Amino acid sequence: MAPRKIKLLEAADARIHEVFHPYVVADVNESQVKIAKFGPEFDWHSHPAEDEAFLVLRGRIAIDFRDGPVELGEGEFLLVTKGIEHRPRALTREPVALMFEPATTLNTGDAASNFTI
Repeated sequence: MAPRKIKLLEAADARIHEVFHPYVVADVNESQVKIAKFGPEFDWHSHPAEDEAFLVLRGRIAIDFRDGPVELGEGEFLLVTKGIEHRPRALTREPVALMFEPATTLNTGDAASNFTI
């Protein structure tokens, strides 16, 4: 059986109706590739045992850190290493980002909130 091709932005627009509600695009070994639309502000959190990576596909986002934000535009990538407290947020209307993380990663990491999935 041939691999399935995915048009990521079309998938995001068709399947994602809430910001910060990631959709699993693929399982890769023990990791997952997720796509999400970002909103104005997420919770401060960290992932004590997992790295998390972001690749912006559409729009602009910021990943806030306690010592300042890192802004990302289309095609830009950022790795947040385990244990680093951060908070993603949109800089444009519903930007879309691809995320790479272990399948066991909770989206809000060590913080529980209304965003926890």
